[in-house]
Amino acid sequence: MENPLALIGMLLIFLGIVFIIISAIHGTGEIKSGGGAVIFIGPIPIAIGTDKKWALTALITGIIIYLLFIFSRNRIY
Repeated sequence: MENPLALIGMLLIFLGIVFIIISAIHGTGEIKSGGGAVIFIGPIPIAIGTDKKWALTALITGIIIYLLFIFSRNRIY
């Protein structure tokens, strides 16, 4: 592969599958789930989550992604 980011992406996916299999085998039986998402409308990140903690985590992640985009775009031009 010529692109190292593609290789890193495939390795992360493989590692995630391995972790899911290990957690299914050694599971405690207690399930606690939650999650969040970020929707970008233009440059504004909007965060949603199952509770306040996940919404805040999604918002912080969205702001970091936005800043990385702005800084990488300024380096290209």
